[in-house]
Amino acid sequence: MENSHPHSSPDAQIEESPLAGEKLPRLFLERIVSFSQLPYYWGWVVLSAVIFLGVSVAIFYFERAFKYIIPLFILAILTVLQPSIVIWAHRKMSLLRDYLLDIIDLPGIDIYDWYDRQMAVIFDEKRMVASGFLINIIYHVFSGDDFGFVFQSSYSYAIIYIDYFLTHFFMGVGLYPLLCTALMVHKITKLPMNINVLLSRNLQVKGLLYSKFTILASCVYALWGLFRLSTPAGLSSWQSKIIYSFFALLILAYFILPQYSIHQMIIKTKKEKLDLFSKRTMARAEEAFAMPNKESILNLRTYLDIEQQLDEMCVWPFGSYEILHIVLIVIIPFVVVLLEIMLGVI
Repeated sequence: MENSHPHSSPDAQIEESPLAGEKLPRLFLERIVSFSQLPYYWGWVVLSAVIFLGVSVAIFYFERAFKYIIPLFILAILTVLQPSIVIWAHRKMSLLRDYLLDIIDLPGIDIYDWYDRQMAVIFDEKRMVASGFLINIIYHVFSGDDFGFVFQSSYSYAIIYIDYFLTHFFMGVGLYPLLCTALMVHKITKLPMNINVLLSRNLQVKGLLYSKFTILASCVYALWGLFRLSTPAGLSSWQSKIIYSFFALLILAYFILPQYSIHQMIIKTKKEKLDLFSKRTMARAEEAFAMPNKESILNLRTYLDIEQQLDEMCVWPFGSYEILHIVLIVIIPFVVVLLEIMLGVI
């Protein structure tokens, strides 16, 4: 999360981008909590706390007991986490532009236009809102909202389900840019790449940034699983088992497929550049054999060293240690929820 946030007026529509001198439009998720005059994540903490206390007090008023505090508290955490992740991703994605300038073999203005079009699609607010409503509709159709709650008053049912559907709406809002980000990463592999895709030190940094998106998504998934497990019905219905199994596979695919596309793109670019460089090395070798002198031999040795370094370049967007670290973080929440789905161990 960001460590600071400009204390601007509530009606301010822009804020400083992580790119110096750039202006980054604020998402509606930031404007919702702009009344607090706090950094966006603290704003969502305040709003979530107000909702949690309001729902808990209202249910106590009708039931004369604090019922289902744990699932309500998990919903409160999700209310903070889900919008904050989307805002964080919006800011971090803006750092991708300079990286694209470094690795894509196109004029800068064409890269800017391509990047702006992708960002406009990924963070299209109308589509994000539509995704939030659509996810709620689909989940309701599949009877995913049968939690086994038991109340004396119908008002209590209405209150807790409004809280649930509001939190679930933000899940749908975040799901849209999540999928679009994966599609953007895949589209990058279709663009012509220059030699910097092998030499750039930013490659693994950007690979880890994408992996952080996956880790945050898996945290949200795990919290939704814990929410379901904290309800009276748990994950007992076949509908909920199918839904949670589907999202587990979706997040794994989100992590693996785009990264594998990047891997294949790097391999292809590496082969093309090595083939081109090998021809030049052969030319230098012929010169050295035709006119053997100190200068030609040193020139050939330099080309051979460069070719060896290119051949040893990593073809993954991150190292093996990071892969192990990320896989463990992503897999563990799935294992916990899937064990409950299959064996009912919790």
